[in-house]
Amino acid sequence: MDIAAALALVGQATGIVKNLREIEKGFDAAALKAQMSELYGTLADVKIALSDARETIHEKDKKIKELEEKISALTSGESCPLCNEGRMKITSSRPHQYFAFAGVQERTLTCEKCGHSEQRQFDPNGVTKRK
Repeated sequence: MDIAAALALVGQATGIVKNLREIEKGFDAAALKAQMSELYGTLADVKIALSDARETIHEKDKKIKELEEKISALTSGESCPLCNEGRMKITSSRPHQYFAFAGVQERTLTCEKCGHSEQRQFDPNGVTKRK
């Protein structure tokens, strides 16, 4: 059952409580017991429905987390310019020959899929950028 069904059952239980108040005024013991029995059954159904809804929500949250992790893994790094399937990952890094004092590095990026590799300059401070 879903949350809407649980709410419908709660509404049904509320109606039964109203009927019980009416019966109480007339004090028909048999009708009161029948309504009480119906109320207990409805409340048990509500409890089951809410438990099912909680389990469903938990499963969906778990699936969302798995999909977010998968998206993150698939989109990390840029795609390979040759095969367009693999991701370029840093396989080595060394200080730049001339700008190492400013934190500039030369990095080798290699595609996880096809093995293509490229040399790139990494300038975290923007020292080598033109103005």
